[in-house]
Amino acid sequence: MAVMKRDVNIGLLILIVAALLMFSGFTVYYQTTFKNVSKSYETKLKELESISKELESKRGQLNETSVQLQLNKQKEADISKKFTDVRSEKEQLETDKKKLQDELASTKSNLASTAAKLTETQSQLAAQIQLAQDLNQQVLNLKSDVKRLDDKIDDLEKRIACLHSTSGQSETC
Repeated sequence: MAVMKRDVNIGLLILIVAALLMFSGFTVYYQTTFKNVSKSYETKLKELESISKELESKRGQLNETSVQLQLNKQKEADISKKFTDVRSEKEQLETDKKKLQDELASTKSNLASTAAKLTETQSQLAAQIQLAQDLNQQVLNLKSDVKRLDDKIDDLEKRIACLHSTSGQSETC
């Protein structure tokens, strides 16, 4: 029994040593695995913090973009209103321009008509002035004739008076 006891003790010792080696192996394995998990956790935590910071940054950018979008929408509405106002003003100006062009054409037509009348009136005036000059010349000629005839009448009356006073005898009269 002693051999068996010894074999059992050696077997038990081998089992205990094997259990200790396995326990040590599992401890080393779990410790290594724990370190790896811990490192992985710290890495993931750092990544999470980095992502969180990036998310906050993106959130800030998104808010800024949202504000810019609102401002752009407001500007677009203002520009649209101004465009509408300018377009209606343009249409009004085009209408006014058309009226003014029509009025200008009418005024030009009236001006041409008035210019033609003026030319006609000027020619009539020139003809009347020429007629007046001719008549004035005739008046002057007639006045000259009248004066000459008056002088002749005066001379004849003097001669008649002289002949009456000399009883028709004097040749000096």
